[in-house]
Amino acid sequence: MKRIVYPVVAMSLLLVSCKSEVKPAEEAENTEEENIVELTDQQVSTIGIKTGRIETRQLAGTISASGTLRLSPQDRADVTSLVAGAAKQILVKEGQVVRQGQTLALVENTEIVALQKDYLIASRQLSLAQQALQRQKDIHAQGAGVEKNLLQAQADADMASVTEKGLRLQLDQLGIDSRQVAQGKFTNTAPVRSPIAGVVGEILVSTGTYLDNTTVLMQVYDNRALHADINVFETDIAHINIGQKVTMQLSDHTATLLTGTVSFITASIDNDSKSASVHITLDRAEGVTLLPNMFVAATIHCNEQTCDAVPDEAIVMSANRKFVFVSLGENRFRKQEVVTGLSQLGYTQITFVDAPMTDAQIVTTKAFYLESMLADHGEE
Repeated sequence: MKRIVYPVVAMSLLLVSCKSEVKPAEEAENTEEENIVELTDQQVSTIGIKTGRIETRQLAGTISASGTLRLSPQDRADVTSLVAGAAKQILVKEGQVVRQGQTLALVENTEIVALQKDYLIASRQLSLAQQALQRQKDIHAQGAGVEKNLLQAQADADMASVTEKGLRLQLDQLGIDSRQVAQGKFTNTAPVRSPIAGVVGEILVSTGTYLDNTTVLMQVYDNRALHADINVFETDIAHINIGQKVTMQLSDHTATLLTGTVSFITASIDNDSKSASVHITLDRAEGVTLLPNMFVAATIHCNEQTCDAVPDEAIVMSANRKFVFVSLGENRFRKQEVVTGLSQLGYTQITFVDAPMTDAQIVTTKAFYLESMLADHGEE
């Protein structure tokens, strides 16, 4: 009996071992079979299935994105006073167009009177020092001068010139005319001038408000320099190039279309949104009021590229992934995953996720019928 038992046990173990080794291969084969649809000739004819090769086409697609109108830092300005004091007069209104250097407000400050007095004294001293220097030069030219006196007169004139120049620059910086001060005409107010040309934004102070050199009186915006910053997803960045044309639509003015050109692309991707900012230089828009922070919906027109493309009807969507059906012959078709790119005039760029299949015959029409058949088979 013992001689019969061992062979039987050995045979049983061998069968179990063989089954366990074959199982993964069977599972892979079953998975592959699930992605294959087999039709009869009548089904192919009734559905209208057609096949064709992947085509090489010139495609110039579009990319949709959104963003806002913005101003660069040099095109917007906070208006502040260089001296502390009370706002004596506000000379402009919100929305008013102003030029660079225009006086926007007057600030009252008694300390600037002392500065003007110092300048007047320095101006007179400079005049006297220059006269003394000229006398020494005349005497020296006649051979009656003393070298030491000439050098001292030159030093006094130089010192007086430095003092006068320093005080004059302070007055000029405050917007006070040093020529008027030199004539004895003083003022107790300092003008606040616009750093740039543009439009006055919100005025933040009133007459009588005490100001220091950190207080913002108002903003000035040069809206002629508006540009658009739009956010493009990282999957589309490879198709964006400087010089591409862009059309944009304002959210609150659906009939208004703006045009522009891609001028530069930021060199980093935002971790949260997975997008990069693309700077659009706007073309001149006549008769349209544009303001910072307006929302725009943009369409970027990509350059033409030579690529592998198939009819849009050949591509199906499943579980947020895209597929085409490759012909295996004898009315059998296998679903293959692809990544899509540019799309234009009914054709879309594709790249196979697995090995390239540029010579393959694919289903070019009614591919969604094959996808529905696979789905129905999966439910069974």
